[in-house]
Amino acid sequence: MPVLVDANNILHVTGVLPPDIAGVDEEGLAQLIADSRYRGDAVCLVCDGPRRNRPTGPIAGVSLRYSGAGKTADEIIANLVAQCTAPRRLTVVSGDRTVLRDARKRRCRLLTATEFLETLVRDHAARAKSGTTLRHRPQTPTMDPQSIDAWRAFFGLDDPLALERLARAAREGPAHKRPHDRRTPRAL
Repeated sequence: MPVLVDANNILHVTGVLPPDIAGVDEEGLAQLIADSRYRGDAVCLVCDGPRRNRPTGPIAGVSLRYSGAGKTADEIIANLVAQCTAPRRLTVVSGDRTVLRDARKRRCRLLTATEFLETLVRDHAARAKSGTTLRHRPQTPTMDPQSIDAWRAFFGLDDPLALERLARAAREGPAHKRPHDRRTPRAL
């Protein structure tokens, strides 16, 4: 069963995901979908914006499609729904009322962003309860002590003054969040 997911609507829903899986990006969302009841379905995450520095190929069987600079994900989903030859077999997941309304006109199956995330949470909890984990979780690379020392020296983390500047910057927050603050990052 094909599933079209408006990724940005899903990623910006708050209060549904538990803390251990909250704050996922496109790749994390694809992993959650791949380990849910949708793992055998043809799932396509439709994302807003260009592909810059974002995953491009399928992740755990979930394909990614980017709208590019001139269009929105909502327009891409509307076009895909309009072109579908069997819209009753298509499931559209979005939080956007316009997208859901257009899909309803074609008699697609509909899920809101919250309903979809709640389904993913239930499936994740069932997997955790049964003792299985996410299949495609990337391994955290480890570094040898020489590499760690080289990076510490490169970023000046052995210098107490540099560490104090970093701590102060972390306490005060980034300068771009305060438009009246004209200091450069180097001055922080």
